[in-house]
Amino acid sequence: MRITSGFLLRKVQKNTKHKLIVGFLAILALIVSIYARFTPRFPGDLYLTLRLQSFDNHFLLSVMQWVSFIFAGWCSVLVVVTISILVWWRLGRLEAILIPVGGLLTLVNTALKLAINRPRPSADLVHVLSREQDNGFPSGHAFFAIVILGLLAYFIFINVKNHTLRTVVLVGLMALILLIGTSRVYLGVHWPSDVIGGYLIGGVLLTALIWFHQAWKAHH
Repeated sequence: MRITSGFLLRKVQKNTKHKLIVGFLAILALIVSIYARFTPRFPGDLYLTLRLQSFDNHFLLSVMQWVSFIFAGWCSVLVVVTISILVWWRLGRLEAILIPVGGLLTLVNTALKLAINRPRPSADLVHVLSREQDNGFPSGHAFFAIVILGLLAYFIFINVKNHTLRTVVLVGLMALILLIGTSRVYLGVHWPSDVIGGYLIGGVLLTALIWFHQAWKAHH
């Protein structure tokens, strides 16, 4: 009985912790989104963008363009399908299904773009190196990166036993997530706050997906 009570207590504490994290991220994302609705850019956005774009290098530009290309449009669909197949092969059906579910959640990001209606950086302020037609906040690339690559990082963290391999892969994924967001600012299609908004809102949904996965595993 004592063992059972201890298990239930740890389970309740774990669920409470996840709820607090989701709640905190959701409130923070809401505050940032409301601010973005009434402000074309945040303090520091212009300065940070111009500082980043001051690294005028052809190789760096090519890297940023390729990173943005791979995680947009039909390429992003291919990324989701590929990751889902690999996850199904190595881990199982539930984990594989959660990857395209995360991809479908980008519709939330699209809806928020329409609701917030924040313009992208203009060519009279920054160097616009890529043309985008929709609104700026939140960044779809940042949202996609944190949800899809974040899920992959979570699956690797809980399943890969080799410490060195796990560390190398996780550091690589985190670096890629940051590079994706950075590329959007470098190309002049997003303000840094757009990217932060994408990370925050995507982080809410990522945490919810992880919570669902853990709850499902606990009951099956």
